[in-house]
Amino acid sequence: MTSVIANALAMLAAKLLPPVFAFAVHVSVARLAGPETLGAYVHLLALLMIFQAMAGAGMQFLVTREIAAFPAQADAHVQQARAFGLLSGGLATIAYLAYAFWLLPPGERMPAMALSLTVLPSAWIALQEAIFVATRTHHWIAIVAIVENSLKMGIAVVGLLTGHGLLTICISIAIARVAALATGAWLLRRGRLPASWHMDFARLLPFVKAIVPFAMLFVLSMTYFRIDIAIVQAIGNSAITTGFYGAAATLFGAVLLLPESLMATAYPRLAARFHTSSDSYAQTTWLVAKLLCLALAGVAFGIICFADVMIGTVYGARFAASVPVLRLLALSLPFHALNGALGQALQARGEQRAMVGIVTTGVIAHVILNIVLVSTLGITGAAISMLISSGCVGLGAVIAIHRRVAPVRLTPAVFAALLPIVGPLVLATVAPPAYRWPVFLIGLVWIGIGSFWHGTLSKTEVTDVLAALGTRPAGAPA
Repeated sequence: MTSVIANALAMLAAKLLPPVFAFAVHVSVARLAGPETLGAYVHLLALLMIFQAMAGAGMQFLVTREIAAFPAQADAHVQQARAFGLLSGGLATIAYLAYAFWLLPPGERMPAMALSLTVLPSAWIALQEAIFVATRTHHWIAIVAIVENSLKMGIAVVGLLTGHGLLTICISIAIARVAALATGAWLLRRGRLPASWHMDFARLLPFVKAIVPFAMLFVLSMTYFRIDIAIVQAIGNSAITTGFYGAAATLFGAVLLLPESLMATAYPRLAARFHTSSDSYAQTTWLVAKLLCLALAGVAFGIICFADVMIGTVYGARFAASVPVLRLLALSLPFHALNGALGQALQARGEQRAMVGIVTTGVIAHVILNIVLVSTLGITGAAISMLISSGCVGLGAVIAIHRRVAPVRLTPAVFAALLPIVGPLVLATVAPPAYRWPVFLIGLVWIGIGSFWHGTLSKTEVTDVLAALGTRPAGAPA
């Protein structure tokens, strides 16, 4: 039990450290260089993360599963994955350079050249992380994250303070990424883990066939949460406008770590609380979905009430245009909580193809809505697109659960249970800013008490959650 907790904490640290450091660099750029440089920075970073996702292609999920299931064949799996990483990373690098050369404005091309050095290493870093997870050496992922992000932040901040601009920041990212790859390789050798740089191209094709659904889901998900910035930049044709949108989107992205972290921590234990039948599995899924939606609804409610205070505190008064964008983005948080819970449930049941179809539809809808709404409404249109498209993904996931896991029954009690989630958000959205404190207090009471009065959570479900998250087995005496 102690090792499980230690690995969970190490993995949580590894997940949280990069966003924390990245957010610090992001705020430093905003404060020291202004919205125009911030706009160029978030645009380049959004594109980079899409191409890095293509390079890694979700291999960490497949490799972790294979090494954990067949440890005796770990060397063979790693050699196949390393060969695949060379192929996927090389192609992603070429694609990124082509995009930079043909589609980026001249002022962003040289920084993009520096960032291109990170694409291929990202593929092999994904493989290293898979090995660490499969061999239960999660703490080394956190060590690599500390090395990479402290180096990146140090060089970037020094560059900003000495008057150097975007290129210095991008060079710091490239140096830190290569250093992370070297650190991971050293740790693998030190731990006598599969660290050989030999590559098995002979068995590459079976590996490619196995990784396709993982790669599609991983790349599509990354594209979904980054493509809006590229569209805002392309249509608005202004780094300043992109900077205003990027400021709100970065705060929103930081909050999105909550459902991912909660799912990773709570879902396996909650699932173990029930039997393996479809009805009980659906019961677990809906319980987790309700918990996540309530938690994220409370966070979204607070953001909507105090978005102006958050933007002003973090970025300063000149980013006031980011306030309405952040409020609109916050409205979609409960949808993302629902999508995270239902999506993981479908994948756990082996329904990857269904998830690929749902996410593909969501990405297409998101792109079309962004183009139409940003053209007509400006940067607030991108936030509205996120709200609508995330709702579409949620609806698709509900339909898939209904068809493939257990029927969904829409009773009056179901709609009543939505009131503690929807009601406070609507109240905070329409209320004038002058009444934020009364509205905030009313909303907190509504979410807290209404969760039980409207039947959103029953006493039995609360008991199951507490027992499942505890250390004693279900049904064991207290």
